Amino acid sequence: MSKAAELANLIGNINAGGGGVNRNVIINSAMTVSQRGTSFNQPADGAYTLDRFFVFRNGAGIMDVEQSTTVPSGEGFKNSLKCTVDTVDTSLGSTDFGGLATKVEGQDLARFHFGQSTAKQFVLSFFVRSNITGTYSVSFRNGSANRYLVKEYTISSADTWQKITITDLADNTGTWATDNTTGLDIRWCLWEGGFSASADTWGAGNIIGSSSNVNWATSTDNNFYITGVQLEVGQNPTEFEHINNFGEELARCQRYFLAEAEFKANLFADEGSRRMGGAINFPVTMRSAPTMGSVTDNSGSQVSSSAISGSTVNCVRAIFVSASGSNSNIECFAKASADAEL
Repeated sequence: MSKAAELANLIGNINAGGGGVNRNVIINSAMTVSQRGTSFNQPADGAYTLDRFFVFRNGAGIMDVEQSTTVPSGEGFKNSLKCTVDTVDTSLGSTDFGGLATKVEGQDLARFHFGQSTAKQFVLSFFVRSNITGTYSVSFRNGSANRYLVKEYTISSADTWQKITITDLADNTGTWATDNTTGLDIRWCLWEGGFSASADTWGAGNIIGSSSNVNWATSTDNNFYITGVQLEVGQNPTEFEHINNFGEELARCQRYFLAEAEFKANLFADEGSRRMGGAINFPVTMRSAPTMGSVTDNSGSQVSSSAISGSTVNCVRAIFVSASGSNSNIECFAKASADAEL
């Protein structure tokens, strides 16, 4: 796209109520952050992989996910999300489906005016590549999974990066959250035997993809790559909005998941209860009070136990208990994950 065309698209989107900086509401859209690891074998339905992106699946088909360095040339990307077929499903039943998804928090969706008579035009763009050509689909769903829009796109050349652009008008009815719950659920369907519908019309129901979607899960040789996901208000796709630095993108991801909330304290064992506690502050304000993972205690033999409780969006309480007979100043150190995903 020429600079003149890019500027015209941006101006058009600004006139439509979008454009400008921070126009992309997709977090980790360039697939750079992966706090849980870089390779995911047979992730379960609903399991998160790279930050903010999770797998949905049912039936025999299973896929693996990894953070890849295969990217479209000349676009400024470092990473993509790669899916490969782990277990095939060559005969799709009515409840068989699978793919990749992300969710947009309601507070970030408000600018689109979903569920209102003033609903705005939106643009979803992304870079995609697969060895399987044909018709694929993306579904846009509300948090209650009772309103949907299915849009189709075509991968026309095998093993070749393509930029896909999808435009439509936001739904002007239904219930769409604008708080800290799920505002929008976006699903890239890779195989679909049921929960499908025809494309291009907002409707009521729990729909995942198009009835014309390819069955990508037919061979363990099959792959699917995606990066540069951008959702913005407007009628034209603009150049991908790269985040200024990795730390900024990591902080945006940590609102929903923190791989290691680290806490430490000095415990004086000659205190009567041999206990010490304190508040451990999270590096960012989390979306909601997180579910804390199991504690990994690295304090050593002088500490008999450590625990965490009473998490809020900003902090969690940590408690350490010294081992019987310890009578020195003990440095206590432990860590746990914090999960506030939508």
